[in-house]
Amino acid sequence: MEYYQGLINSLARGQVAPVYLFYGEEEYLKEKAVAKFKEHLLPQAADFNLDVLDGEETELTTVVSLAENLPFMAERRLVIVKNAPWFKGKAKGSADQSSGEDKSAGKEGPLLNYLNQPAPTTCLIFVTGDSVDRRKKLFKAVESAGKAVDFKALKANEMAAWVTNQVKARGKKIDAMAVRALVEANGKLGLLNLANEVEKLITYVGEAKDISLTDVQQVGVTNLEQNIFTVVDEAVSGNTAQAITGIKELLALKEQPVKILAMLARQFRLAIQVEALVRTGCPEREVAGKLGLHDFVVRKALAQARKSSTAKLEWALERLAAMDAEIKKGQQDFLPAVANTLIRLSQK
Repeated sequence: MEYYQGLINSLARGQVAPVYLFYGEEEYLKEKAVAKFKEHLLPQAADFNLDVLDGEETELTTVVSLAENLPFMAERRLVIVKNAPWFKGKAKGSADQSSGEDKSAGKEGPLLNYLNQPAPTTCLIFVTGDSVDRRKKLFKAVESAGKAVDFKALKANEMAAWVTNQVKARGKKIDAMAVRALVEANGKLGLLNLANEVEKLITYVGEAKDISLTDVQQVGVTNLEQNIFTVVDEAVSGNTAQAITGIKELLALKEQPVKILAMLARQFRLAIQVEALVRTGCPEREVAGKLGLHDFVVRKALAQARKSSTAKLEWALERLAAMDAEIKKGQQDFLPAVANTLIRLSQK
């Protein structure tokens, strides 16, 4: 979390670069950072000096034009470009990815020119959840003119410290074992999910000053859907032992095998659907709306699809359906059947 605190400390000292690139997994901290920049740079006349754009719907010439505008009755303008697509890495195996060649430099020319001498009265922030290609001229130009900040997923101890501080800020204390349980159950889905669980806990304890492990267990933060996501994530990443351990933990929590199978099938099906929509040309920002899901869920499902292949995901889905029938007929036991499927998935 040092990268975030360092960024906010620099902002508080008045050290503001003309351009930033916020990228990486930790969406919650990205949102908080953007909010801090708004609060610090635009205490007044915000309506006149703030532009928020969608990079997937905006030409770079428009971005540059807005960045070159002078502020109105203020020291700075703030231009925020969300879903910025110009920093993406190339797909694996593509010709220009392997050679490092940047074939999109032509359309990026206006921004490259701007970054050679950016307006000192504008703070331009690009935000993306995509992986970036640090070899691209545009990425290097941002680093030269300003700062590129990788919002990395936090480590467990960083999340624990964050939870403790959030609870303390609300005038309460939380037991160390309660923090650990909260982070273990929810941390792998990022701070946004963890923040929601903290809020639920605060509401649950009411006027009480202390939050215990029992409170965490009563609120039910050990969420089946979250644990299923972790199992699938480990499986498609090739971490078969961890995936099987996740299944055993669900059984220890008294989750029913039929429910676990159904949730596993749902997650594999979701990864297939998301990847298919993106592959056929649907913008990533529209996928959540089409499927009626939260953006965060869609991003994670797409990440899982990209770690695997459609053929492997479809095989897993078919195998789960066959396994369900075999278990119901008494032909297989649940745990060895699931473990065998996860092992075979890693070998495909």
